[in-house]
Amino acid sequence: MRKPCFMLDDDAVRLWMRDRFMRDLLANTIDPKLNLKDVLTDLQLNPYFTFPAVALFEPRKLANSDHEKMLYMEQAREFLQKQIQDGSFAFLDEDGRAGLLFSWDSREVLEHLRGLLSGRFGCSFHIGVGKPCSHLYDVHQSYGQALEALRGKFYNGGASILYYAEQTRMEKIEVYPAAKEKELYDAFRSAVSPADIKEAVNVFYEEVLEGKRIDVPCIYELTIRTLVALENRVLEEERHVPAYAPLEIMEIVKHDTLEDMQDYVCRFLCGLWEVTSPNQKETHRSIIKKTMHYMEQECQYASLQSVAEKVYMTPTYLSLLFKTNTGKTFIEHLTDIRIDKAKDMLRSTHYKNYEVAEKVGYHDSRYFSQIFKRKVGVSPSEYRELICK
Repeated sequence: MRKPCFMLDDDAVRLWMRDRFMRDLLANTIDPKLNLKDVLTDLQLNPYFTFPAVALFEPRKLANSDHEKMLYMEQAREFLQKQIQDGSFAFLDEDGRAGLLFSWDSREVLEHLRGLLSGRFGCSFHIGVGKPCSHLYDVHQSYGQALEALRGKFYNGGASILYYAEQTRMEKIEVYPAAKEKELYDAFRSAVSPADIKEAVNVFYEEVLEGKRIDVPCIYELTIRTLVALENRVLEEERHVPAYAPLEIMEIVKHDTLEDMQDYVCRFLCGLWEVTSPNQKETHRSIIKKTMHYMEQECQYASLQSVAEKVYMTPTYLSLLFKTNTGKTFIEHLTDIRIDKAKDMLRSTHYKNYEVAEKVGYHDSRYFSQIFKRKVGVSPSEYRELICK
C-alpha cells in the first residue's frame, strides 16, 4: 500500500501546499521522476485531466495596496473553487493571480465562471487561456500562453475570454503622427465642455490605430509624446496657468487597457482645459459637490480613481482640489461616509459584521473593525450592543 507523502489535517496548510505545488509545476521545476497523480491525490485534488490547460483570471480594477490585492485574489480563488464541479481546481500563482487548472473539454464553463465572478465582486474579469497539453508535466507551457493571452486585454477593454490561439500579431508605428497631434491640440483649444475633449481623444486614437492592433509599448510612447507636446505648448502660450495636476508619465503606463488609458488622457486634458479655458462651465465648488455625491451614492466601490473619472479629472488634481476646499483628504471623507453608513446598518439591520463591512466597501472585516473602533471608539459588535440596550 502506497504511503501518503503528506500528512494534511489543516485546511490552511493544505491550501498553501497546493499553491506551492502549482507554482513549481507552472515554473517547470517539478522533479520529472515525481508521480504527479500520487501528489495530486495526496493533496486531495483530482489526478485525472483530459488535455489539461491553464486559465488565469484578472479583474479590470484592483485594490491599490498589495495587502488588499492579495485579499481580493484569495477571495476570488476561494469563490472559484466553490463553483467548479468537474475536477478542475483553483490556485494562486507567484504574482497573486487566480488561476484554474482544467480539462480542455470543460472550457465552456469559463464564461459561466466569469459571469459569477463579476456578479460576486462587482467588476468584470479578463481571462487568459493557454492551449491544451497532452500531459500535466507540460502545463507550464499552457501557463505561459495564458499570460501572453492576457496581454491582449489592452484592446479588450470590456473584459473577455482571451484564447492564446486567437491572438493576432501587433504592429508598430513607424512615423509619429504629427498632423494628428495638431488636430487634437486644436480640438482641445476650441472645446467648450469636457465632452468635446473626450470626443477629440476618441477620434485621435481611432485615426492613429486605423483598426489595427499596435504594439502596446508603442501606444504608451505615442501617448506620452503627444501629451508632453500638448502640455508644453499650452504652458508656452498661456501667460499664467493656475495650479493644476501636471502630466504623470508613470501613470500612463499603469493603465493596462486602451479604454483606461484614453480615460486618463481625457482626465488630464480636462484638468488642463479647466484652468486655461475662459469658457469653463463648472466651478471648483460644483466639482466638489459632484464628488461628494458620487462618494455617498457609491461608497461600496468608490475610490479616488473611479470618482476622478466621473468628474473628468486626474486623481492627483481632484485630491488636491478636495483637500483645499474641504480641509479633509478624499480618503478621510470617504472613510467618514462608510463608517456613518455602517453605524446606520448596525442600528437598523441584522447584517453580520462582515456583511456590513462588504456593503460599505471593506473586503477585510478585521480591517473594517480596526477602522470602526478608531473612528467610533468601540468595535462594531460593542456599538450594536450599546445601541440595542
